Amino acid sequence: MKVCPFCSGQGAIQKAVIKKDDTIIFICDECDTVWLTENFEPDRCVRFEDEMEKRGLKPLWSELKDIEALE
Repeated sequence: MKVCPFCSGQGAIQKAVIKKDDTIIFICDECDTVWLTENFEPDRCVRFEDEMEKRGLKPLWSELKDIEALE
């Protein structure tokens, strides 16, 4: 399990696909921090709300599909 660097071991990073455009993202299941690559450095992340609004979508997990935990 990949652990979010912001959640003190509480959040797991999940791989998911945005339904609208099939973009793969990596999202913390605790704080909703998003990475667009598998480089999970703190300075490489964006807010889930910002990324989804940029795509014209609501920041809801129901907008995602194929959610799976990273090993």
